[in-house]
Amino acid sequence: MSISIADISLANDLVFSEVMRQPENVKPFLEAVLEKKIAEITYIEKQQDMKDGINLHGIRLDVALADADETRYDIEMQTGHAYDLERRIRFYQSSIDRRTLEPAESYRQLRESYIIFVCTDDYYKRGLALYKRKSVIEGAEDLAYKDGSHAYILNAAFTVQNMNEPALEFLRYVNARYRRLAIDISGSDYLTQIDRAVEDIKSDKGKVERLMTLAAKLKDERWIGRQEGAHDAHVGMVKKLLARDMSLEEIADICSLDLDEVKKIAEGE
Repeated sequence: MSISIADISLANDLVFSEVMRQPENVKPFLEAVLEKKIAEITYIEKQQDMKDGINLHGIRLDVALADADETRYDIEMQTGHAYDLERRIRFYQSSIDRRTLEPAESYRQLRESYIIFVCTDDYYKRGLALYKRKSVIEGAEDLAYKDGSHAYILNAAFTVQNMNEPALEFLRYVNARYRRLAIDISGSDYLTQIDRAVEDIKSDKGKVERLMTLAAKLKDERWIGRQEGAHDAHVGMVKKLLARDMSLEEIADICSLDLDEVKKIAEGE
């Protein structure tokens, strides 16, 4: 992932997290999407790392926040075609839950949580501006399955207007800036405020450099993660084949590895 001046719009996840870490920017967005007033924002963090252990899969949240009612929110910007959003949402929610329930608390004290993805492309290809998860009991669909978790997938490339106008205006703005289309936002104080925040980032050389540095760092972390994942997979495969009494040469050939690397794995190095 790289970033340049041309990439600096709200659709860039680093820019999004920088802008939305401000309560005056994120609170109106949440109220438009959720169609309700929310309590005062009491905690907000951007690009937050959440990991349970050194060898476990972690996540980096774009914007994590909580309000005075202790409701948790995670807002993510997804540029381009997304993948496995449902399972990502499941993992994000479980990660948040594990960090918000104190050891002495009961499960009924789990906070309400909202995972919101703002997507530049239509994940489900149905044209809806909003895809909102609804859980019910099969065979008794009138019974809502209320576990306090909520998932919203927003589509900036929508054709079906199934949200309120302020939320639709926000999506139109994201879409226009992402695809470099003309858009008139002079009639919206909120979008003008958001656009000004983005322009402030673009005009601040220090902020641009920090974003570029962070983008490079994240790229390196993801590359390392992929390499570590591939290495772990190789180790597992080699050990399985060793248990079958296969020769090191055969294992190297099957796994497309150097013989020396197979030897190191076999010797536990």
